[in-house]
Amino acid sequence: MIQWHGPDKKLLGEDFKLDLEFFDLQIIDDVWVPLLATIIGGALALCGSFGATVMANRSAKKTRLEEQERSEAESAYTVFFKLFDGHNLAANLKRQIDEMFDTADATGSSEMEPWAKVMEIVGSTRSIESIAPSETAFLIREKKADLLNEIHLVQERLASILASAQKYNQLRTELGDFLEANLSEGKVGEGTKLSAPFEGTMKLRAELRECRINNLLGQIMENLEQDIPRSWEILEEFKEAASERYGDNFPEFRIERVLKPL
Repeated sequence: MIQWHGPDKKLLGEDFKLDLEFFDLQIIDDVWVPLLATIIGGALALCGSFGATVMANRSAKKTRLEEQERSEAESAYTVFFKLFDGHNLAANLKRQIDEMFDTADATGSSEMEPWAKVMEIVGSTRSIESIAPSETAFLIREKKADLLNEIHLVQERLASILASAQKYNQLRTELGDFLEANLSEGKVGEGTKLSAPFEGTMKLRAELRECRINNLLGQIMENLEQDIPRSWEILEEFKEAASERYGDNFPEFRIERVLKPL
């Protein structure tokens, strides 16, 4: 409790009230004005810091999105060149086979069996690189699921052709070894079928080997005829889809076919 010590308040009258009011006003000015200034300044600083944080977060997010876009575009490039490499491998196999048939015909050996015309197929030991689903995921977002399925299907078909070519080389080597081991019973140069001079069981074995290898070669040629053009179409479709999706991150460029369409 505050006690008054001094002249009687009644004696002071109105002057006392004015002095007291002035005293209170002075306290308010000395305390609240700086306090309000501090609060306002802090609020402004907080707003400024919040705004800077928001801008920094937006910038970081934009950077992350741009990096993700570039990374996906690089994956699309990887897929494109896997498709391009697979197409070229198959096209080179077909070119080799066609050239060996042409050579046989040009040298008067057109009556020879197909396996006798087509020697070992070079490049068949190469493998088709598989394409991971994550590398073509953007096609799902672009509503091109059919193209995605075609990509994986054609890669499997090309890989099967290469595997068949390797098997052909193996069977042809085995047939050659068989004929060399039995030259005393057959004359390789006679007739259009090398098994013709053989008799009995030996003849049957030779014909079975010959039939097997000719059938495999025919299947390889048929598959190449179908899958090479289709693999090129898929390659172009993928290139267009990736260019539309990634713009400058997947710029236009020119590619050439190993085998020109007839």
